[in-house]
Amino acid sequence: MKNLLTALFLFLAVSFSSYAQDGLGGIQFNGGIPVGGFQPEVGNILFPSISISGLYQLPKTPFFVGGELGYGRYGTAMTRSRDIINGTDQRFRIRRNNNAINLTGVVRVMPETPFWVRPFVEGQFGGIHTYTRSKVRENRLADPLSSGTEVYDWGWIYQLGGGLMIPLEKSKETFLELRVNYVQTSEMDFLTKRDASYNDQGQVTLSPRTATFQMIQPSIGVKFAF
Repeated sequence: MKNLLTALFLFLAVSFSSYAQDGLGGIQFNGGIPVGGFQPEVGNILFPSISISGLYQLPKTPFFVGGELGYGRYGTAMTRSRDIINGTDQRFRIRRNNNAINLTGVVRVMPETPFWVRPFVEGQFGGIHTYTRSKVRENRLADPLSSGTEVYDWGWIYQLGGGLMIPLEKSKETFLELRVNYVQTSEMDFLTKRDASYNDQGQVTLSPRTATFQMIQPSIGVKFAF
């Protein structure tokens, strides 16, 4: 996943570099806070994620268009069980991670102002993929004996919000970006770290939830002009 994010970021940077300083690319660190009907469904779980984005300014307008790719892990749990391989009493580690990937188109309105900072508002729309993967190991450092995806789903996602871009130098080629978005998805099946239970024989029972993601997502990032 890290290699994929790096490759896509380089692709966006090269794609926008031919437009002088009409392009922006960067990386964002996000923290989703459940609100509305989503909060009682999942509790006080934080949904951290990292995203990369590229934007191109339409000539002679305050409008920027582009895309954003994000990856997050919204829960992880580890348990131990002897009921993995028949005929052995060895305990194995079972690690279960809950993940989400989203890809959205972005429309941002960011006019030039006489102030040092640049305020903006934006909207995003695209798709999201949630999936839970588990891995079985003998110990923390061993290679996985088995792994697989247990629960997954696809849905629509949209975001609305705004923020500030703060120049970090006089040339205004590097910016600190502060942003707060409201995030909502269509209804999806997913697991949290509390949704896997084991009986006395070590057999697992998964209890997927069905809900729409509703979050307030503050974020901080760095943007570069091209």
